[in-house]
Amino acid sequence: MEWKISFDEVRYRLELALKPAGPPVLDEVLAAVEKNGRLHGPVDWVFSAWRLYVEYAAQEIAETFQLTEEERRTLLNFRDAVKTLLTEAQRQAREKLAALYKAVAEGNYRLEGGKLFAPDGTWMYATKNVMRVPIRRVSASARFPDVLKLPRQRLEMIQMGWRASDEGNERGRPFMATTQPWQVFAWAAARPGEIYIFPASVNLTRQGVSVTLSMVARSWRQQWRKEEAISVVLTCLRQGELAPLLTMWLGDGKARWGRIGRFEIAVAAKEPWKIGRATGDYEAVVAKGHDVFMRLAEAAGPYGMLLDLLKCHKWNYIKEAVARKRSVDILREAVKNPRSEDPDRVLASMKFSLVSGNGGTLIAAYYANTAEEAVAAANALETLGMRPNVVKSNRKYMIYVGLGDIKKNKQLREAAMRSLMEKMRSGTPREREIVRRIIERNPDFFQ
Repeated sequence: MEWKISFDEVRYRLELALKPAGPPVLDEVLAAVEKNGRLHGPVDWVFSAWRLYVEYAAQEIAETFQLTEEERRTLLNFRDAVKTLLTEAQRQAREKLAALYKAVAEGNYRLEGGKLFAPDGTWMYATKNVMRVPIRRVSASARFPDVLKLPRQRLEMIQMGWRASDEGNERGRPFMATTQPWQVFAWAAARPGEIYIFPASVNLTRQGVSVTLSMVARSWRQQWRKEEAISVVLTCLRQGELAPLLTMWLGDGKARWGRIGRFEIAVAAKEPWKIGRATGDYEAVVAKGHDVFMRLAEAAGPYGMLLDLLKCHKWNYIKEAVARKRSVDILREAVKNPRSEDPDRVLASMKFSLVSGNGGTLIAAYYANTAEEAVAAANALETLGMRPNVVKSNRKYMIYVGLGDIKKNKQLREAAMRSLMEKMRSGTPREREIVRRIIERNPDFFQ
């Protein structure tokens, strides 16, 4: 196998991993977790930071949730087991990194099968972007208590989203591998019982080392195939149940703070066109709207309390989106005495437009000359259960709704169907392609 990374890069990352560093402080550890969920840095700092976070999280859970004495002991035993494993893994990782660095610095190494070997047999594997040093024979089993105390059906809704995203299958048991310490507790809470834990590797990045911790939920059988879980999450979403979408987002969601005002739930996917509006080769928007974020927050229940204390950055993203005001709300505040408008008149005046970006979609828009008229139209659409958006276009205001709202309203839906059929007959090749994609992604639209 061809070696994919220059040896200058290998040496740089090894030097970064072995760089001396002072002990971590809890505030900086929590700040790093809140930023992107991960801990990066020199190997000794990262493992110490993990242990500090594990200590913090266990203590916060013990103080926040109503636990029996037995459950509290179980939680603290879990904490101690993870901290012990991290200490053992740190010792092994440091020895291996030092051996690999010495081999590279002295040019005394060999390459075989995509692996770099030091003279003592220590090896590392590298892909184009990530170098990985495995941790061997460091593992333990520990029990995690049922801190959420949810009915089985509600707990399965949370499990479903994890299975649809990060959770794997290890010989019929649920499996999780993560570089994000908050996920250890968030996932364990969804799979309480006996958990087999092992630090799998240290990963060398240009930001320093990260740690991969793997877990197998031995008290549970894996109930769902990945494709089945994804399908159920989307079905639940259509039926108004958002708990599975919440944990799917926690696993594969894309938290882009610069685009938070778009109110999009975007997730990573191998075949994004199958689950939503494709926004890239491996990404899809599965839901959109300020109300979706509000319902996600409501669906969390006691799980939201756990995510709060874990300083989960993706949960913070949801809360920030909920706190944001939509453009129509901002405009509404500027109009002191909005007039009323007949919803049927607004619907009859709406025009349909194909939007070509991100795979293509359909919107229905009403154009208003004044802010007062725009607010009146938006209010009228909201009485029909829609969630309109508003943008200013030249001197007019465009009040529009997306395909989800179009499908909910019979009058708008029928008009949209006629518009799409007309585009299929007489539209440009590009327009016909967009219509084809809309129909392909929304087979129920014409039923």
